[in-house]
Amino acid sequence: MNKIVTYFSIVFLTLMMAHGVSAQNKEFDVIVYGATASGVMASISAAEEGVRVLLIEPGKYVGGMVTGGLSHTDYGDKSVIGGKALKFYKKIAEHYQAQLFYWRGPEPHIGEEIMINWLKEAGVEILFNKKIMNVSKKGSLIQSILLNDGTQIKGKIFIDAGYEGDLMAKAGVSYVVGREGVKDYNESWAGRQPIMQTSHQINTRINPFVDEKKKNLLPLVNPKSMVKVGEADKGIQSYCFRLIATNRKDNMIPWTKPPNYNPDTYELARRYYKTRPNGNSLIGFGVSLPNGKADINSSAGISTNLLDGSSWEYPEADYAKRDSIWQWHKDYTLGLAWFLSTDPVVPKAVRKHMKTFGLCKDEYVDNDNFPHQLYVRVARRMKGEYFMTQNDLMKDTIKYDAIGMGAYNIDVREVQRSYISISRFPDMKHEVYNEGYLSIPVAQYQIPYRSLTPKFSECSNLLVSVCISGSALAIASIRMEPQYMIMGHSAGVAASMAVKSNRSVQQIDVLELQQKLETQQQVLSLEDNPYGLWNTENSIVIDNHMKGFVSFNGNWRVVETIQPERYEMNYRYLPAGNIGDFEYHPYLFHSGDYNVYLWYPSSNKHASEVKVKLYHENGIETVKINQQKNGGKWVKLGKFPYKKGKGLRLTIEAKNDSKMTIADAVKFELVQK
Repeated sequence: MNKIVTYFSIVFLTLMMAHGVSAQNKEFDVIVYGATASGVMASISAAEEGVRVLLIEPGKYVGGMVTGGLSHTDYGDKSVIGGKALKFYKKIAEHYQAQLFYWRGPEPHIGEEIMINWLKEAGVEILFNKKIMNVSKKGSLIQSILLNDGTQIKGKIFIDAGYEGDLMAKAGVSYVVGREGVKDYNESWAGRQPIMQTSHQINTRINPFVDEKKKNLLPLVNPKSMVKVGEADKGIQSYCFRLIATNRKDNMIPWTKPPNYNPDTYELARRYYKTRPNGNSLIGFGVSLPNGKADINSSAGISTNLLDGSSWEYPEADYAKRDSIWQWHKDYTLGLAWFLSTDPVVPKAVRKHMKTFGLCKDEYVDNDNFPHQLYVRVARRMKGEYFMTQNDLMKDTIKYDAIGMGAYNIDVREVQRSYISISRFPDMKHEVYNEGYLSIPVAQYQIPYRSLTPKFSECSNLLVSVCISGSALAIASIRMEPQYMIMGHSAGVAASMAVKSNRSVQQIDVLELQQKLETQQQVLSLEDNPYGLWNTENSIVIDNHMKGFVSFNGNWRVVETIQPERYEMNYRYLPAGNIGDFEYHPYLFHSGDYNVYLWYPSSNKHASEVKVKLYHENGIETVKINQQKNGGKWVKLGKFPYKKGKGLRLTIEAKNDSKMTIADAVKFELVQK
């Protein structure tokens, strides 16, 4: 069935491409460049407002990273997810007949099918395999854009939804590339970072040179010298391909030796395993998608991420150079899989495990079953009407012109692999280290409309929904795909308003925009409802990952998409023999009696007597739960009185048990009188 769906999707794409050729002689109300998830949502939103929309994609697929390997999508506090982004995840749940966010995202071909059908329903015209070459402007207005096949297309309002910001750059809009320093915007985490021990650090000593005397570096080490800690540089987060793999033999393509394989490329990994003969795999496999599929992310000091500085070149490179960087990442990734599967220096257990996974026969069927999208974590960043910084994510989080919200950590993947000199008595040693990784918690913050608009003097009919105006640190949080979709949705509505009012994008009625977005269930504020769109006033569900409503003591670990009885996509557990507690802090909209329920997956590995303490208006009630039974449903704890507001809590206590204790979800349901 999936192959049939994919076939018809390709047929539809071909028809749409053919249909779009006539665009040269047409003028569109809104032109969106980049069929990323953000571009898709922008196109649909604008078209549903009744304007004529053309979506131009430099490649031949829609969805960007959401369909290009990042199916197991990252998000922070789901309370901020609304509008078209939420509707997309509802479509996923409907397709798999699962609860919302049971899966973080769909299989790639399913995600693409959902988006294509949605675009078709909205009446969006699409051009594929068209790259922007030039922009024609009159004053601050873009008149038309020239594509690589000579096609010139006129439009009224333009949206740059590409990961690279090419339309923005060619339109003469100010932008920046690389990291700001601490002093530029008073950002404490800015600039080059000190060498730190993190989960993404190389955890052994490796000499960086092929030959110590000649000082010629190993492959995969950045030849550029590091600036001082806290200083600005041209550093860009590392890129990678997010492989989609499977361990189901009927759908698995075994790893093969890639055409450009060079074993010398992996000398760094070879030296790693010589010092760590029992080391783990540098590619972490774990089934996290429907139908036995794994979405592979970087998870070690040496991984699928390339830290040799190639990402630093990418944003400003021409198309030919970018193609070569793409190919280098592809060769490296497939070569790493082959190396880990076959090289004798790799531990036997790792080689054996690697061979249990392979690429998927039913994914990327016209692209050698390999993802179509390089994970461009960040590239250019606009310097627009409002420039977001670390302060906007942590302190100054309220914006009068909010068009959406963000909530993900400041997430900076490694920026470079370099080396430092370390005193190892009685000698000085050169050792390889990764630099740049950060994961800094932030508040729930509002995203201002002004950060999507260029400076008025530079361009008055362009919106930017991916490479928005912000520092490297701010973008490191904003760059998550659900937030890109949120900004795309808002940009599409704003563009339609600019068309209809014949105003610049900077001069539309922002209050009217906000009112429109609210009717479309975009979450602009959590002031009146801290849950966003995820609960009703009379039924409150708090999952274990809702940061604003949970806290814990002890080494609670997260389990993703293994236990089928889980609530949504994960749960937490405290290993056997540990002591700790997990607390839920509900915000209740009404005073009254509430039926309280607990949800957990059951297993004979779980504790048979777990204390659940409920703190309510009449005191404290303790209920004992057997987590070996009744999993995968709401287990009633009782009826208890609560007052409106936040303060009282429910606590799961873990004692020194021989079994693990589970914390998944709780529900507070108002008893109607």
